[in-house]
Amino acid sequence: MKLLLENWRQYLKEEEQNIYSFDFDNTLIKYHTLEDGDVVYLGPHKENIQLVKDLAAEGNKIIIVTSRCGPATGPKKPWDNAPTPEEAIIEFGLPIEEVYYTFGDFKADKLVELGAIKHWDDDDEEVAAAEAAGIEAVLVPVEEGITDRLQNKWCDHNEEMKKAPDTTN
Repeated sequence: MKLLLENWRQYLKEEEQNIYSFDFDNTLIKYHTLEDGDVVYLGPHKENIQLVKDLAAEGNKIIIVTSRCGPATGPKKPWDNAPTPEEAIIEFGLPIEEVYYTFGDFKADKLVELGAIKHWDDDDEEVAAAEAAGIEAVLVPVEEGITDRLQNKWCDHNEEMKKAPDTTN
């Protein structure tokens, strides 16, 4: 009976949780543009990493919703030395409960489906789409033009992955 009561309390607590969502690239990890125009991984976005930890410590559910392709779609590109979201969760000790991949599509529909009340993202179009869907969104300031350069770098990879057969069950 005691276990049943504890499980019921946990269920009620989870029902009361706010869900906060973070983009991954240029939101939880940082990139920089070199003089030749190439984009390189710099490391964690320390301010947002701390924000994730603070929100989770308050009892909120934290998720990642990223435009990247999912891990079941194939190996990382040779130029990609950044951690995957799953690797970053372990490496940075993040209290992230789930990771969702949109394969380059806008995140707003997924955010609504998941019940997110606030989303952090480096892409002003993603922020606008989230706000249009009724979700509070925060634009993460980044180096000018890097979001487009990074998306262009990922674009070919995302298109290849959308065409790949689904290997998940």
